[in-house]
Amino acid sequence: MTEVFKTPTFLKAGDTIGVVSVASKLDRERYEQGKSIVEEEFGLKVRAGDHIFDHHFNYAGEDEVRLEDLQQMLDNPNIKAIIAGRGGYGTTRIIDQVDWTSFKKNPKWLVGFSDITALHAKIQSIGYQSIHGPMMVTMTNEQLSTDSLKNALFGEPLDYIERGHSFNREGNCKGPIIGGNLCLLAHNVGSSADLDFEGKILFIEDIGEYYYNIDRMMVQLKRAGKLEKLSGLIVGQFSNSKENSTLFGKTANEIVQEHTAEYIYPVCYDFPIGHEDENRAVRCGEVMELNITKNQVSLKTSTPYV
Repeated sequence: MTEVFKTPTFLKAGDTIGVVSVASKLDRERYEQGKSIVEEEFGLKVRAGDHIFDHHFNYAGEDEVRLEDLQQMLDNPNIKAIIAGRGGYGTTRIIDQVDWTSFKKNPKWLVGFSDITALHAKIQSIGYQSIHGPMMVTMTNEQLSTDSLKNALFGEPLDYIERGHSFNREGNCKGPIIGGNLCLLAHNVGSSADLDFEGKILFIEDIGEYYYNIDRMMVQLKRAGKLEKLSGLIVGQFSNSKENSTLFGKTANEIVQEHTAEYIYPVCYDFPIGHEDENRAVRCGEVMELNITKNQVSLKTSTPYV
C-alpha cells in the first residue's frame, strides 16, 4: 500500500510567505533579488524572519535565533509557506528542537534544497509534503526552475521532460518522491527523522564532495537497506565533485551505478535537480510517475490536484 503524505494548502495570489535562514549566513543583495521575484512574478507578500541577516561565524546567527525565526513562522497562521533564504550548513543543529504542534494543526509548505534536506526529511517523517526547489538566493538562476517552484506552490501538476543519459536503466515506476542532498540523507539514517524508502522514488544530489566520500555515503544507504526496495532512482547533479591526490577512479554516476547494479528498478542520471542553475521543484511526498529511456526522462504528478 502506497504511503500517503498529507498535502498543505496550496497558495493563491496575495498570500504571505515567510523567509528564514536556518543554515549559513545570507547575502542581502541576492535575497532582495529573490524577494522581488516572489512579489512580482508570484504575486505573494514576503515577511522576513527577524534574524535572517544575523551572522555567527558561518551561520545565519546562533542556533537559538535561527530556531526562533523558524518556530515563529511555523506558528503564525498568516504565513502560508516558508522559503529558506539559502542552504549551507546548520539545519541539523536545530531540527530536533522544533515544535511541530502548530504545523500539524495548520500545515504549510516549506521550501529549499541542499542543507534544507534535513527539514524535508523531518517533515516527511511526520507525514507531510514539502517542496525541494529554489531558495531566495537561487531564484534568479534559471527561469524554468523558478517557474517550476511557482507551479509547485500554487498546486499545478508537475510535468518534466528531460534529456536522457547513456547510463539510464530503462523502465516505468510510480510512488511518492523523496530525497535531496546525499550527504544529509546518509546522515539522517538512524535519526529521529529516519525515513522508510520502500516503494519511493528517491532523488539524490550533492556538491563539492570527494568521490570516495560519495562512495562511502552510497555504501551507508545500501548497508542501511535504503536502496533495496525503491520504486525508482533519480540521480541529480553532483556538482564540483573532486578527486584526492590518490585517484578514486570512478565518477559520481559510476559510483551510483555500481551500488545499484543488483537492483531492477529504473534509474536515470543527470536529472536537473541540485546545485546547478537548473533545479526543478518537486513536492516531496507527492506520488509521481517516472518513465525512463536512454533518450528521455519523464517525471510527472500522478494524480493532478486540479
